[in-house]
Amino acid sequence: MTTATITAPCKPALKRPALYNVIFIDDDITTFQCVIDILVSYFNKSEDEAYELAMQVHLTGAAIVGIYPKDVAETKVSLAKTELKDTVYPLRMRLLDPI
Repeated sequence: MTTATITAPCKPALKRPALYNVIFIDDDITTFQCVIDILVSYFNKSEDEAYELAMQVHLTGAAIVGIYPKDVAETKVSLAKTELKDTVYPLRMRLLDPI
């Protein structure tokens, strides 16, 4: 009797998805409270974190509010923009290329 070696198929190497920065850009119309509400509702920030990010947007003109895989980032931005359509606030959000 001979013994045969059995080799298991190798697992494919999985890569982590590219991460995108979600950036809020300041304008003169969108209220501070609107920015905080969007951050709490769609970006899972606490009230304190949302306040700090809104202040950073206000003072510096823009702020990175989260880093997510592309599909998650696009979904969060899309949901937030849908809510903003019902208001008169033109808060600008964009995705910055992967890190």
